[in-house]
Amino acid sequence: MSSEISILILAAGKSSRMGTPKMLLPWGDSTVLECIIKKAKALVCKHIVLISGAEHISLEKITQRHAIQITQNPEWERGMGNSLAFGIKTLMNRPPKGVLVLLADMPIITADNLKGLIETFVSSEADIVCTQYPDLQGVPAIFKDSLFEKLSQLDGDLGAKQLFKLEGIRLASHSVQKDYEDLDTPEAYQKLKNKYGL
Repeated sequence: MSSEISILILAAGKSSRMGTPKMLLPWGDSTVLECIIKKAKALVCKHIVLISGAEHISLEKITQRHAIQITQNPEWERGMGNSLAFGIKTLMNRPPKGVLVLLADMPIITADNLKGLIETFVSSEADIVCTQYPDLQGVPAIFKDSLFEKLSQLDGDLGAKQLFKLEGIRLASHSVQKDYEDLDTPEAYQKLKNKYGL
């Protein structure tokens, strides 16, 4: 079933709070983004597309090395919702049965977390399978093809989480024991590196 799921990696932002492109920061023996790409490729999904924006040229070099598709959102400055909508539109000509949405700045998500999401998606009738953290629901998340039209209409900074609460949506979740950990500032980045011994 994972072969019928495509993956969108959202990496279009400017990282203004970090002051430098956070997806290009060192993480272990590679970068934050490459850590995500390796986990995505291990899932053997139908298609992996990275949506770029501000750092297209730098990201293009990485995607060429890892042999995945990259597409630049010309309106990336409008926000994450717009980039997600743009990414969904790139898949519409050969739509998969579901799309797994990953953020390029979440290296702490494990391959087991992602496999758990896919297993829940396959075994349930859910329209959305989100990650259940101890204190919130969020991404990574898988969206069924029946929601692609709604996803393609997102704009601004309004992301896919607003769909979690839509009337009639069948929502399932895969629980993880870790808190949602943000990588938005130099302090947060250093704290996570220290926590994971990197």
